[in-house]
Amino acid sequence: MTASNPIPAPYSHPQQDLGGQPPSRLYHISRPAFHRHYEIKSPDEHLLFYGNISVFGFKKPELTLHAGTSDTAPTVAACKFVKFSGSFKLALGDPSDVNTVQWEDMTRDSAPVLHSRYRFEMTVPDKTRAGYNERRAFLWKRTHNEAVGGSAPLKMSMRNFKLVDERSGQVVACGVLEVKADYGEGFDIMVVNSCLGLYERARRRNNGAAGGGGGGGGG
Repeated sequence: MTASNPIPAPYSHPQQDLGGQPPSRLYHISRPAFHRHYEIKSPDEHLLFYGNISVFGFKKPELTLHAGTSDTAPTVAACKFVKFSGSFKLALGDPSDVNTVQWEDMTRDSAPVLHSRYRFEMTVPDKTRAGYNERRAFLWKRTHNEAVGGSAPLKMSMRNFKLVDERSGQVVACGVLEVKADYGEGFDIMVVNSCLGLYERARRRNNGAAGGGGGGGGG
């Protein structure tokens, strides 16, 4: 199978390449107060992605990722919460385009909330064979050791995650948010999409526990 990269999503500015490692990309994620969306920016504050939150969508994804500054920009990914489960459905591409969208499952593989790992697979370029793709699995894990740019993570933050390549054990993304592996733009989009899903579900769970609601969707 020849490699393809059909989604024209923007990259943030790459960091300096040190020691022969692929350059990392930084994505600054925030949710403006009193707004139902996330903003994903480059280090120079350029808005790369707009993560729209759907509260009452029923069959709609809880999150829709747009490559631009609003929900009118092209849709490049989406995230659905599986009801009564800790799992997610991740779309790479526009869910309304059934001929091109790619759906992947992200499942929680351990019960205790503070020690859960979330696993998804996707097709990425095979770095050992030019022009070919391969399936790889990745794990989101909670961490107190990994942070963006070598900085110390906040111990009490609910956003302390690292993404690990299941086969190699390499940390391929961490923090809020640094992507360290170069598997193309589709991989970066999936990392951002899955990360937002974890953040939004945690936000809704925390709001529900505090009695503030958070809108439908959880699980």
